Amino acid sequence: MVPSMSKLKRWYDKDPELKKWIEKLKHTDEEKRNIILDGIKRLDSNFDSELIDRHVMEFPMEMKRRWYDQNPYCWLIINGLKYANEPLLKKVIVYLQKELSHSL
Repeated sequence: MVPSMSKLKRWYDKDPELKKWIEKLKHTDEEKRNIILDGIKRLDSNFDSELIDRHVMEFPMEMKRRWYDQNPYCWLIINGLKYANEPLLKKVIVYLQKELSHSL
């Protein structure tokens, strides 16, 4: 059962598959996480080279409360995905699955 929208607190909570892999990324060691973030950044750039630049001013700047808010690069990549279209998000999910499924 998918939680009601009122209970969803993060933008990616509405996509259970994306949520699963972002949560998995959270528990990945920093070195591997940075390599994966580089891969996501490449996917973003290949799909829409101005995605992050176009939306960076819309990224939340308030109190740092999420795990990805603690690292500026991680913050940039995860928040950039909020503005990605469905085809790009599907590519990111496949990429995360490939990179993180071996450690389940």
